[in-house]
Amino acid sequence: VLSKLLACAEQGTELGWLIDPEDESVLDCGGRSPRNLLTGENHLPVLKGVDLLLTVAEVFGWLGL
Repeated sequence: VLSKLLACAEQGTELGWLIDPEDESVLDCGGRSPRNLLTGENHLPVLKGVDLLLTVAEVFGWLGL
């Protein structure tokens, strides 16, 4: 899965998240560098023009994990 996300990023994909429920982290695999491993209260990147402020903790709270 990770290799496919990274290949998409190399081709210009604007946004990609790899969600890891085991350690409650999100790898930001968007088209920009560097890749970021996000946890807790880190804000997730969103597409330009999308008015959304979302943290990793909120995502995992919704998932009930």
